[in-house]
Amino acid sequence: MRVQLLPRLLGLLTLGYGAYTAVRPESLVRAAGLADERPIDRSGRVLGTVIGVRDVLSGTAMLIAPAGRPLQAAVIARVACDLTDVAGFGLAGSPRSRGKVVGIAGAWGLLCAAAFPASRVRR
Repeated sequence: MRVQLLPRLLGLLTLGYGAYTAVRPESLVRAAGLADERPIDRSGRVLGTVIGVRDVLSGTAMLIAPAGRPLQAAVIARVACDLTDVAGFGLAGSPRSRGKVVGIAGAWGLLCAAAFPASRVRR
């Protein structure tokens, strides 16, 4: 059985980004244009932390799920996370940064979706 390299690599990158965001939630809040130059309040830190933890979990799932349906489910879950980011930040993000955030989340979702075929069991 061959290793499913692309979904594993994307899982590792997602895990790393999620860990960074969970520790420094203000990075996501500022990048999304939700705080501008104002201090980030508790709700912003909670939002960033929750998204970071979600990304740690989805990245870990892509990294360690067995090939086949479990890995396919992990990839689908990751794509769903990215689609919710596109919708949420597209509607709630500042107009100045909306295009950037939606573009990044959408591109990552498409990249993860492209990894779906590689998540099958290969013999």
